[in-house]
Amino acid sequence: MKKKSRKIITAFLVIIAALLFVIIVPSKLSSVISDGNSLSAHTDYAPLLVAHRGFSSIYPQNTLPAFEGAADAEFDGYEIDIHTTKDGKWVVIHDDTVDKMTDDTGEVENFTFEEIRSLKIDGGNGIENYPDLKIPTLEEALAVCEDKDIFPVIEIKKCDERYLTDLKAYLDEKGLSDKAVIISFTKEYMEAYRSLDKEAEMLYLSHDPSKEDIDWCKNNNFGINFNHKNLYKCVSAVTYAKKQGVKIAAWTVDNTVYKDIMVLFGAEIITTNKIKPAIK
Repeated sequence: MKKKSRKIITAFLVIIAALLFVIIVPSKLSSVISDGNSLSAHTDYAPLLVAHRGFSSIYPQNTLPAFEGAADAEFDGYEIDIHTTKDGKWVVIHDDTVDKMTDDTGEVENFTFEEIRSLKIDGGNGIENYPDLKIPTLEEALAVCEDKDIFPVIEIKKCDERYLTDLKAYLDEKGLSDKAVIISFTKEYMEAYRSLDKEAEMLYLSHDPSKEDIDWCKNNNFGINFNHKNLYKCVSAVTYAKKQGVKIAAWTVDNTVYKDIMVLFGAEIITTNKIKPAIK
């Protein structure tokens, strides 16, 4: 191999290594990264930043401190995960079971509301500072939105569809229907809620959306919210969504370089664990 060719290859490898360092290292070394480091934070088309499960890199996920922390940090919105209990009450927890976050085990849907409220949350970042946390109710989780200029992103997890009417009724009652973004991986839940509210902003969650998914979203007035790590798999679908006028969002983006890449592909909402909004 000629010396000039070796120098070119070496230079190329150095550039790649530097880029990987810039992209990967900051997210590994820090629990929080300032959005001031991103280009898109300083443009007219800056995306909305949503705190994943509340400000979960600092506070226990899906808890009141996480939601209050997201508001205090001036996120545009915060995301919550909701399930129905055995007796049809909406509670906020990510997994289908209580195993990971509480001092008990079992499926959320098999607990009554009273039973699940008796459990103690014992997992999550900063849990040592919050010894008496309970699984929040839907009402508690959204109370911050009623008082502060922040919108809720509500992920419908495993539920009894009969109680979607109660969800809509609550959002209507509190004046949050126009602010809330409804999301889900489950198409049946998405279609069922759309039948109740023709105007709600809704985003279909997909790890790797297809063009068929985009067509379905367009036909139902949904946006698409995809896993940013899979952009290489679904780049044609994301590009297609933009051409079709389907709103694009991305999750869970924990590095400002990736955030800027998502914006280049048209993402208007970015869900993150770590990127704290820049001071305005």
